[in-house]
Amino acid sequence: MSKLDDLINELCPDGVEYVKIKDRFQRLKGTPITATKMKEIDNFDGEIKIFAGGKTVINAKEKDIPKANITRVPAVLVQSRGIIGVVYYDKPFTFKNEMWAYTAIALRK
Repeated sequence: MSKLDDLINELCPDGVEYVKIKDRFQRLKGTPITATKMKEIDNFDGEIKIFAGGKTVINAKEKDIPKANITRVPAVLVQSRGIIGVVYYDKPFTFKNEMWAYTAIALRK
């Protein structure tokens, strides 16, 4: 038995409910932006973080981000290329379309 199985048995003796992510969280839309454009608009004083694949993260001024879809609620970003991982972020941000981001804010009742 794995450590995960042990934890489930200990903490969830009645089993674990299977729920689709889309039923609990809203998927957010990213910003179509190239690596070249990110280099052009990178600004230490920028108020918006832009997340890209791997460990690439820049700051930029909102006015400099073309076709920006800025997320202003806490969300979890899922990196799907390069280094696979997740990031929780609760300040204004956007991300390249090659990533996914989810929030529960819009679905709270």
